[in-house]
Amino acid sequence: MISSSIKDAEIKETFQSIQFTTNSLLLLANQILEYSKDENRLLKLNNNNFQLKTEINQIVSSMGSLVESKGNKIAVSSNLADYEVFSDAVKIHQLFYNIIGNANKFTKEGLIAIAIDAEKTGDKKLNLKVAIQDNGSGISENDLKNIFELYYQGTVSGKVNDLGVGLGLNLCKEIVELFGGAIHVESKQGNGTKVSFNLILNLV
Repeated sequence: MISSSIKDAEIKETFQSIQFTTNSLLLLANQILEYSKDENRLLKLNNNNFQLKTEINQIVSSMGSLVESKGNKIAVSSNLADYEVFSDAVKIHQLFYNIIGNANKFTKEGLIAIAIDAEKTGDKKLNLKVAIQDNGSGISENDLKNIFELYYQGTVSGKVNDLGVGLGLNLCKEIVELFGGAIHVESKQGNGTKVSFNLILNLV
């Protein structure tokens, strides 16, 4: 009986994870499609109340299968408390999916390390700091200068001819700036990449 209950709980958890991933990817695809159709369209935040820690945990968990498919592993370090925020969860999804997706694309049988830090900064504000680092192909110094240009393509390594980020990092930069934050990329060809960004969120 106990064994059956555990199995049912595992199935339910797996189903919820699949459902969460599907819904998130649909939202992500729709937003990117709209952005692609009209590059001059102004992005804006669509804020709602949500638990930040729960949301980020679900995002990272939902990417587990994708990361594992290339033999990679995710390591997360976080000091997030149970903050309730009034912000745009979908755009936070976009940031994580784009950046982790790029890290996974150019890393094979490696590690994607995610460091998350948050601190209150004044009245009802939270500064969320995220760093996503991989030990994959890395980006050349020349390409690094143009990494945030719309549709920019470059060379990641001698074996990879397509940088493959295009709309992704340009869109990430715009989203981060909507939150009043900044994004920074450090990389060396052959030695992996680190993407750091921060977001200013409204506490409830």
